Parts: sequence; structure tokens; C-alpha cells
Amino acid sequence: MSSRARRVLFALHEPGYFRFYGPTIVELARRGWDVSLVYDKPERRGPDAAVPVNAGERVRSLGALPGQPSNAAARLRATIDSVRYLEPAFAGAGFLRRRAENELSPSLAFLARVKRVPRGIVTAAIGIARAVERLIPVNEEVLALVRRAAPDVIVVSPLVVLGGRGAHETEVVKAGRALGVPTVVGVASWDHLTSKGLIRVVPDAVMVWNDIQAEEAEQLHRIPARRIVITGAQSLDRWFERPSEAALQAFRRSLGIENQRRVLLWVGSSPNMAPGDSEVHVVRRWLAALRASRQPALRDAFAIIRPHPANTEPWQHVDLGDAGARIHPTAYPNGVLFTDTDVDTFRYSMLASSAVVGINTTAMIEAAIVRRPVLSVRDAAFTHSQEQTLHFGHLIRGCATVADTLDEHIAQLERLLTGEPDLREADRFVARFVRPLGMERSAMLAVCDAIEHLAAARTVSSVPSGAMSADGSDAVSGRA
Repeated sequence: MSSRARRVLFALHEPGYFRFYGPTIVELARRGWDVSLVYDKPERRGPDAAVPVNAGERVRSLGALPGQPSNAAARLRATIDSVRYLEPAFAGAGFLRRRAENELSPSLAFLARVKRVPRGIVTAAIGIARAVERLIPVNEEVLALVRRAAPDVIVVSPLVVLGGRGAHETEVVKAGRALGVPTVVGVASWDHLTSKGLIRVVPDAVMVWNDIQAEEAEQLHRIPARRIVITGAQSLDRWFERPSEAALQAFRRSLGIENQRRVLLWVGSSPNMAPGDSEVHVVRRWLAALRASRQPALRDAFAIIRPHPANTEPWQHVDLGDAGARIHPTAYPNGVLFTDTDVDTFRYSMLASSAVVGINTTAMIEAAIVRRPVLSVRDAAFTHSQEQTLHFGHLIRGCATVADTLDEHIAQLERLLTGEPDLREADRFVARFVRPLGMERSAMLAVCDAIEHLAAARTVSSVPSGAMSADGSDAVSGRA
């Protein structure tokens, strides 16, 4: 490599993805990289969100990803996104399948009538789609942007946004391949490999959190194991930091919570998982059940309702009619571009709680990291987000105690508040799902190491220390 500064191009869906890769971008700049950022939707978080906070002069925004995929490319990508949900692994995922079908062109609406096809046929369809992709020229404007940026490596995330909305980022992967630039797809969140679109073009590497996601990438996206790199969950690193006891007590006082009073935290879910005001109605029923408990500690517990940052609108002007319950916070000025204060407030609310309850949300994993019992209750309003998704199963098998009825849930809480919680299973889940490279190892640093190594190797890569390939070998990939 020449003496010039190393360059990396991040192609992100929108600046909200700083919550996944902001620290990675800052760390790469600290290591001497010039970092360019380009977005599908740069305007999503407002004019002041072009680069991460504390990014420094080595980080610059190139604005919007130029050009648009051809109609043929967009239709192809939307079609294969829908076809992937026809295989047996998604037999119960009706909600996910319907979302993908909504992206189909009218001429392909007949696919919605196909109930299921064997895995081998879906594999063949994916292979054909990828072969056709190779025949479709790369968008010239995207190609020109990558040439101008002249990166040593390209990072694309999430890539798997459904249908035509997510087709644009695939052009960046294709441009990287056309120009011989190593390209890595970053799996940003725990549900992205099971709930969204297909990785339509195989990149040089796919960075995943853990062995579970590695299997999802290989089995559901047909990514060769040698191209999968396990790094841990870099977006959850901050939850391993512990605040002072004084800060925690100050938080309790700010909400008027007496020293000995038990606290329960309800963590809200996204609009997809909890549409409309469905969650408001369930929380009202939940609070009524708490107050009807025969266990004084539960009956008198203080309840904090924390709306999901992307789903605050239904909670505006809601009066819970319960002096021992508080919606907090009610708004997030920066949306999902969390400030340090936002993160601290959420961390304090978890650490102040005896238990954390939710429907299906990342916050339930975060609660497990800070070693708080995690619970959920099935409800007909959330069949689509619990029974008809695959990622809810990670919670069931990992960190969450799930009740079939509200009465069963209340009984679980009563037992929890009168005894010592057994967190051994949740601790094992965190060690496997969030920090598979070691509980003391920053996943963000592993991500940076993997990006640097891919750039250095250029064609045939071996995994850096601190990251591992999905099959346990040290080979990331060779160019196809």
C-alpha cells in the first residue's frame, strides 16, 4: 500500500446508523484512516447529522448516494427478497413474508399465492438472481463516486433493507467488486439477517455478531462460511460501562422514587413490532394487573414506561391514570442519534429496576447485559412481532422469561420480587450473543481490526486477531 493515508468508504442507509457504527468511524479516524460517508437518505436526521459526534477532520460526508438502480435491478432485488421467505425456515413468519410481498411489482403479485417451496428451489432462485446481477451493469454514478473516493475498503450497512428501498446499497457492493476494492457488509442489528431482504451480491466479507448470526448468513443468505467474520455486537459495547451509585440514586430522586421502592421498566418496541397505539393499550392492562397483585412489592412497584425512540408518537399526551407510573422520556430530540445523556438516562432506568419487560426489542438484550431479569408476555396484538418473526426466538432461548398470559406473567413477577433471580442462563446468552470474543473484548475494536485486515489483504484475507471466521478457520475470503 502507498504512503498516503488509508481510506475507507462507509455506505450507510442514513445517519441514524451512527448508533451502530459511529464509534467505529471515530476509532478508524483515530488510527489514521480518512473516512468518507455516503447515505441513501442523508436528510433523515436533519442537517446537523452528517458525521458522528467527535468525528474529527479525517471524517467527511459525501452526502447522498448518487444515481438510482435500474428498474430491472430494483425489480430483481425486490423479487428475490420475497422469494427467500418461501423456504421452510420461514414457514411461520407470515408477518415477514407479507412485508416482503408489499415490495413486489404488480406483475409478480402471484408469488403471494405460493405457500412454500423446498429449500433447494429457493437456493437455485438465489443463484439465478445473483447470476443475473452480474449481467446488469453497475450504476455509472455510483461507480464514479467510488472511483473519486478511491477507498482501500468499502463498508456497507445494512444492505438488506427490503425491496426497491434497499436496492441502492447493492450498487455500492457491485461497484467495489468492479473496481477491485474489498467490500464488507456489516450486519448492524440482531434481527437484520432474518427480518429483512437478502444479501443480493456476495461481498468479500460479512461481519456478524456471533455464531448464531453466522449460521443465519450461511443458511438463509447463502454466504460461504469463509467470508463470514464474527466480531461481537459493537453497537452494544456501551452497555458494559457501569455508572456510579451516586448517579443512579440521583436518577431515582429525579423521578421521585423512594429508596426502598421496587421499580419495573417497560421497554417500548418499534412501530413495526408495536404499531399504532397497540402498546399503550397493553401497558394499561399490564399496570392494572400489577396493581391487582396480592404481593405488596409488586402491587406498589414504581413503573417506568420507556417508549421506543422511533415510536414516541402514540405516547404523546397519554395519561396512564397511575400515580406510580411514569412515561420517561416522552421524546428524543435527536431521534435515534442518542446523546450520552440519552444513553445514561436509559442505563439508569434499567439499573434502577428489579425487572425489565418488553414485547420484542433490542432493549431486552441490553437489559440482560446489565444483568436485569428480562420478561415478556404474549399478546394477540403482537402475534406478528412475536410468533411470526425468527428473532423473538433468540430472546426465548436466551435471556427472556416469556409468559403465555398476563396472569402467568404477574405470577412470574411475584416470584421474582420475593426471591433471588437466577441470571446464569442470561449471562451465558450475553457471552455467546453479544461478546463471543470475550466479555472484556470491545466488539467495536474487533470490527475495526477486521476492516483494516480486509483492506491490507486486498484479495485473499485471513482473519485478524480478535475476530474469527464462522467455520473457525482464519480465512475470510478470496475474490469470486
